[in-house]
Amino acid sequence: METSGWGDPPIEEWEEVYTVTEITDAIRQSLESEFSAVQVLGEIANFKAHTSGHLYFSLRDDSNLIRTVVFRRHAGKITFGPDNGMLIIASGRISHYGGSGQTQLVADRLIPAGRGVMELGFRALLQKLMGEGLTSPERKRPIPRYPSRLVVVTSESGAVINDIIDTLNRRWPVAEIVHIPVAVQGPDAVPSIVKAFELSNRLEDVDAVILARGGGSIEDLWAFNSEEVARAVARSVHPVITGIGHEIDTTVADYVSDIRAATPTAAAELAAPPIHEVRNGVVESIRRLAGAFRGSHERRLHLLEYLMRSSSFAALVHRCEQAEFKLDDAFGKLGTWWRTDKLARAGALDRSLNAIRTVVIQSWGARGLRLIRLLAGVAAGDPRVRIASSRGGIENLLGELVLRTGQSLELARRAVQHNVRAIDGLHPRTVLKRGYTYCTTAGGDAIIGRIGRLAVRDDVTVHFYDGTARCSVIGKRKGKSWQKK
Repeated sequence: METSGWGDPPIEEWEEVYTVTEITDAIRQSLESEFSAVQVLGEIANFKAHTSGHLYFSLRDDSNLIRTVVFRRHAGKITFGPDNGMLIIASGRISHYGGSGQTQLVADRLIPAGRGVMELGFRALLQKLMGEGLTSPERKRPIPRYPSRLVVVTSESGAVINDIIDTLNRRWPVAEIVHIPVAVQGPDAVPSIVKAFELSNRLEDVDAVILARGGGSIEDLWAFNSEEVARAVARSVHPVITGIGHEIDTTVADYVSDIRAATPTAAAELAAPPIHEVRNGVVESIRRLAGAFRGSHERRLHLLEYLMRSSSFAALVHRCEQAEFKLDDAFGKLGTWWRTDKLARAGALDRSLNAIRTVVIQSWGARGLRLIRLLAGVAAGDPRVRIASSRGGIENLLGELVLRTGQSLELARRAVQHNVRAIDGLHPRTVLKRGYTYCTTAGGDAIIGRIGRLAVRDDVTVHFYDGTARCSVIGKRKGKSWQKK
């Protein structure tokens, strides 16, 4: 019987024995099952780019390290150059290779740890500001179309401020540019930008604020992702246009601003319109206004001539006279009705009182006599007495009403006649009566208002008050009248 030596039991009596391969496969399967997708933060050490295209290095921290490999199919997707001492986040799976006896990270993605941490901070801040409603479209304010004063918050020197000033002077030179210089990167950038917006808020008559910076790395632009700058932009009392970095760069300040431009130059273009387009629009508007005025003036002149030729004014006077006759007739009928109805009611009242008196005397005797005395007292308040006292007042009122109505109609008649005479005085024929004439083309199609529209030997028609004359131009002189020498 074979033994293992050292006094151990025979090998056949051991419960279970594994080979090295079985153990390494079990370790690999367990690790790959438990750590199938991990992200590991560490510093690159022992970096080696193999000729095969694979990348080999170690990730380490203060106490430990783990071997890492990036195979060629994933290495080509890395957008930066890994190097020793660089802090990165490696994404992948944990595996164990029995041949070398190593447990290692098989990575398929590498990102700089600084950018990863920044990205997490960026998203957390943006989500916070969105929750407060600082990025909602309802807060976005429109930019005035024709600004008179613009504030530019950017570096004191460099291409950005020069490009913005050149763009504004070219597109809209009438605007005043107020430059507030700030630091756009480094430790002084955030307080400098916040202070610039505090100063801008104290300025009056500002149409918009441009916050701008040229391109750079994410670290260079990070001041514009700070909460202090974002809140300063949101608190601005003036609309804010941001032009930060390149077109692909989007900062937190861009989200809270009123308009985000792709570049600083684009921000200046959004802040001001091209002056030549505005000038052309004004000229076109003036041309249309002049055309509309000429058309309206001609239509009114034709309408006036039509009214003068029509019988509208005579019909108006006739209608006023008819209204006056109807009013007089109505007042007459009203007076007749009042007098007739008044007399009829008084007679009916007399008859009623007499009948009551007779019935009372016959039926009640002494009581009737008492009732008669009471009726005598009632008779003192007889409505006829009141009617008689108020009759004179009513007749006076009717007379005054008729008088004032007649006066009003007379004033209206005189006003109409005055307006007719005034309009008649404006008629072109009245002007022609005073010795004036006007010329038209030979066919009378168009009025000739300027000497420049005539040429020698042109045929024209001269219009007088009582007729026309066909004439031919034998000579013309501009600005001077023909006089005998």
